[in-house]
Amino acid sequence: SLNGMSLNGMSLNGMSLNGMSLNGMSLNGMSLNGMSLNGTTLNGMSLNGTGLTSTVLTAAVGATFTGYLSSGATLPLRIDTAIRGTGTNTDVGMYGISYQTSSGWQPLCGVDSAGAKILAVSTAGTWNMGAGVTGGGSFTASTTQQTFACRGKAIAKCVELGYKTWTGRTTHLVSCTRLLRGDYCGNGQPYTVDGTLLNLYDNVGIQADAADWVKEAEWTPTGAKCINMSGQVRYLLTSASPPPCLKGPTAYIPSTSTCGTTFQTGTLIINEMPAN
Repeated sequence: SLNGMSLNGMSLNGMSLNGMSLNGMSLNGMSLNGMSLNGTTLNGMSLNGTGLTSTVLTAAVGATFTGYLSSGATLPLRIDTAIRGTGTNTDVGMYGISYQTSSGWQPLCGVDSAGAKILAVSTAGTWNMGAGVTGGGSFTASTTQQTFACRGKAIAKCVELGYKTWTGRTTHLVSCTRLLRGDYCGNGQPYTVDGTLLNLYDNVGIQADAADWVKEAEWTPTGAKCINMSGQVRYLLTSASPPPCLKGPTAYIPSTSTCGTTFQTGTLIINEMPAN
């Protein structure tokens, strides 16, 4: 399906198909997130950004190390393939990762419709996979742990859009994941429909406004700063009730017709949706 495929980057600047999943893979209900690089063959090597050379990519293949589940349990991981991204993402490493089971090694991110292993991108730090809880969807920076994010899911999409930790765009990266998942309240709870087409652009020119669509919201690392209720709003496309941060006496995200018309203080990314 089209969902999970980025329409951005080299071709359609600023547009991306959104989806609800943050990082795409869970095992027995435990989402796979930060991985510690314990393999000695990876000592001193960067798997993204500065230091991502052909030598590093070649050396990474076959390396085994320990992955940490969000439950605290560990899981053996292995890099089977490693390539460099293309276009504006030559600094992004893309890896075929497997995890070990009693019946052998299985692809961490699954396979696509053609049976090919879905790759993962590497980014420093870890993510809270909780939904509807304090801290859900948040990011923790780290120099010793990293996340392999499955391509086609929110984290990897945002990295490939240009929001990379190693270029100093961590706050934009987190804001982008909130945006793609419709995480208005900043607690990890998504309010979106997989496959919804979005146009997004930021305050630093990494992504430019590529469509004259209807404003939906302004975004920060903690969720939506405001919502424009005069047009399309994604939570209205779902069967869920309005997010708690948008209703009742506890509402703290304003709804205004001017939301998204300019970058307010603290706004990093604005998104739009096609008109009805």
